[in-house]
Amino acid sequence: MNFRHLLVGLTALGCAFAATAASTIARTSASALGKSTDPPFVDVDSGAFSSSSAAAGNGAGATADASVQLGVIKLYASSFGSAGNSIGDSHADAAYSEDITISSAGFNGMQAKVTMGVTLQGLIDPTGGGYGSVDFFFGVGSNINSFLGTWTAKSNPNFPGGFPVANVSAVAGGPLYYSGIHEITTTVTLGSAFTLIERLTLHTRKVDCGGTDLQCSFSAAGSATADFGHSSYWNGVSAISVLDPNSGLYVPADLTLFTIVSPTGLNWAESFAPVPEPSALWLMSLGGLLAAWRCHSSGRSSPP
Repeated sequence: MNFRHLLVGLTALGCAFAATAASTIARTSASALGKSTDPPFVDVDSGAFSSSSAAAGNGAGATADASVQLGVIKLYASSFGSAGNSIGDSHADAAYSEDITISSAGFNGMQAKVTMGVTLQGLIDPTGGGYGSVDFFFGVGSNINSFLGTWTAKSNPNFPGGFPVANVSAVAGGPLYYSGIHEITTTVTLGSAFTLIERLTLHTRKVDCGGTDLQCSFSAAGSATADFGHSSYWNGVSAISVLDPNSGLYVPADLTLFTIVSPTGLNWAESFAPVPEPSALWLMSLGGLLAAWRCHSSGRSSPP
C-alpha cells in the first residue's frame, strides 16, 4: 500500500465521533515524508480532552495540537516542506456533544424553535506551495439542523477562500483571518432531551501534491499554519419561539420562562466565551481616556 494512502486513513479524524449524553474527543496527526525510499516520520495521538503530535525529517515537518471541553474547542496545525518530495502534513480535530433539555411549566410537550450559536475565530496563513483548510460542523443530532462549512486558503487565494464574506478579512498572498458567530434555529420538543454536537478539523499540507504527481516530485516549497486556538466558543441560546396550536404560528417567548439543563450541569443558556478580567477592562477604559485626551490636546492652539 502506498504510505500516503495509509496516512490518509490514519488522519481521517472527523469521521468517527459517536455522540453520547456528554462526550469530548481530541485527535491529532503529524507526518514528515520524503521519497518512497525514505523512512517516514509519523506521530498520531488522541485523548478525551487534549492531543498533540509532531514529526520532522526528510526536509519537512509538522505539528498539531487540540484541546476540547464541552462548549470550547482550540486547535492548531502547521506544516512545511521543501521543494519536491518533502511533504509535511498535519491534522487537528476535536468534537464535543451533550444532551440538553429545555423546559417550561405549562409548555412541556409543545414544539419550539430554538436559536443557538457558536463563535469561531482563527486564521489560515499559507506561504509558497502551502495549503490550509478548516472543516466545521455545528448542529443538533443530524445534518438537518446544522451549520456545515469547509474553508480553504492558498498563498494566492481566490478571495475569500471559501469563507462567508461577512466574516473574513484577507489580502491575496497573505493570511486569511476569520471571525464570526454561527447560529442555527432548530425545532425541539420542550421537556425532551436533544443532542448538541460541534466538530472542528484543521488540515495543512502542500497544495501541488496529487493528480498525476502523487509523489509530489514537482511541488514547490511551502508552509501553512491554521490557528484556531482563540477559538470556538459556545455562544448561548438567543431566542425561543413556542408553537401556538390555535394559529399554527411560532410565537417569541421570554427566555426567562425556560430552564436549560444537562447531565453535567453546565448553563448552556449562556455564552462560554471568557469575560475580560477587571484589570483588562480598566486598561481598556484608560486607553480610551488617553486617546480622547490626545485628540483634545491636539485640537488646542499652542500658546504664543
